[in-house]
This record gives sequence, C-alpha cells and structure tokens, in this order.
Amino acid sequence: MAWQYPKHTCGHSGERYQAYGHHSGRERQLAAIEAHPCPDCRKAAADQVAAQAGLPLLAGSPKQIAWASDIRERALRLLAEDRAAKYRPELSAKWWIENRHSLGAA
Repeated sequence: MAWQYPKHTCGHSGERYQAYGHHSGRERQLAAIEAHPCPDCRKAAADQVAAQAGLPLLAGSPKQIAWASDIRERALRLLAEDRAAKYRPELSAKWWIENRHSLGAA
C-alpha cells in the first residue's frame, strides 16, 4: 500500500489516493490516471462540447459529469435519431452512468 500523487496531462495535481498491490501494478495505475486531464478540466471540456452540440449541461460531481458526458456522447451517436431525441434532455450524470449498458454505450 502506498499513497500516490498523480500529475495530470492538464498540469494539475490530482487528489492523493491509496494504491494497493505490487509495485508494478501501482505504477501502471498511476500512469493510467496521469494519462488524462483532471476531472475538473474534463468537466469543463465536456460542458463546452455539450454547449456547442446544443445539449443541456449535466448535474453531478466533476468526476460523474466527465464520465457521463463520454457515455452520453457515445450513446447519442450510436442510437437512431428518434431514440436519441428521447434521451437528449436527461440532466443527471448519475442516470447516464447507471443506464450506460442499456444504451449500448458501455
């Protein structure tokens, strides 16, 4: 067990977290986290993309919004236009995350 302090691609330092397992596994986990922008920067980018696409902004934590925005974008792209229109107004990041498998965007 060790504390990890990731440095994201956006330049921000991430929240410290406790990693478990063998040293090489912890290093892989840290590298995977560091390969992405921080949740706040991902949320800001997702909000900007949503605004440009005419989608409502999602509600939730920055981590939920970043993840749910990716799911929503994939789901709306994969669904037929008539089904996609039904889901477009959904505002809850939690809803998108919980329903990702039924939407085919897992």
